[in-house]
Amino acid sequence: MRRGAAVIFAAVLAAACGRCGGARTSNAAPADRTVALANGEPVTAQALHRELSQSFAGSATLEGSPDVARRRVLDDLIDRALLLQESRARGIVVGEDQVERAFLRVRSEYPGSHFDDLLAKERLSQSELRARLKAQLTIEKLFHDEVFSQIRVADAEVERYYVDHVAEFQAPEMVRVSQIVMGTRDEALQLRERLRREPQSFADFARRLSIAPEGRNGGDLGYISRGGGFPEVFDLCFALARNAISDVTPSPYGFHIFKVTDRKPAQRLGPEQVRSQIIERLEREKRARTQAEYLAALRKRATIQIDEGALATVIP
Repeated sequence: MRRGAAVIFAAVLAAACGRCGGARTSNAAPADRTVALANGEPVTAQALHRELSQSFAGSATLEGSPDVARRRVLDDLIDRALLLQESRARGIVVGEDQVERAFLRVRSEYPGSHFDDLLAKERLSQSELRARLKAQLTIEKLFHDEVFSQIRVADAEVERYYVDHVAEFQAPEMVRVSQIVMGTRDEALQLRERLRREPQSFADFARRLSIAPEGRNGGDLGYISRGGGFPEVFDLCFALARNAISDVTPSPYGFHIFKVTDRKPAQRLGPEQVRSQIIERLEREKRARTQAEYLAALRKRATIQIDEGALATVIP
């Protein structure tokens, strides 16, 4: 399974509101017991138990004590309840077509019967999964419409960030490399001798003889920096003079002959070259900060009641 798919599925499961009748329970976490109230809306032991189990699935040990883990997951469930309440109050609506597209995206990440197998393992129906997706999309829309839409990055902020982090904006030394890859060492050595006499024919030999896909383009790999691909193979190009032909170099893909056709020295990137990158960083930082502040404000005006006795009985 691809890591991205696992993350998507975990995020969807984490969007549970605790009202799914098919959820797994344990004797220590009866489904009908209320652990907390968020503005009168119950957070059940069932929901907390399930989310704890999913949060630590595959982990040999919990991070921190059970009390810390329970409290952290309960806080997440309360936050989610408050955000959905606020979405309803503000008339935030997610269309069924959006939910269906999200459902199909999640399903497409799992080939064959894996998707249905996962739902069965979690005792989750497709309709319940759609409900969770709708809750997740609703919260995302709330933040997009009511919180993130107010974020602006001023020119002065970009300039100040560049000055404060100028050391980060360095373009490394790069070389433009062409290569010919042969299937055997003997073939490569014979070609290397021909290239000593006819270095100007490198691109033609690459098109006719190289077994690598870029051979059709004369062997041009474009610009590379140190440490990319197979460093033990490609980094030797940085020691070559421009237009020099390398010795034969083996790799898991064959036997390489390199030619450096251009060089770019390491250089500091100017403010305009990194402006969009800085704006993206600042917007990301502001989104995280404003999201935390928005949640804190919701909590401040909410009525939250926690049954500590019921909470202590919930285990993953």
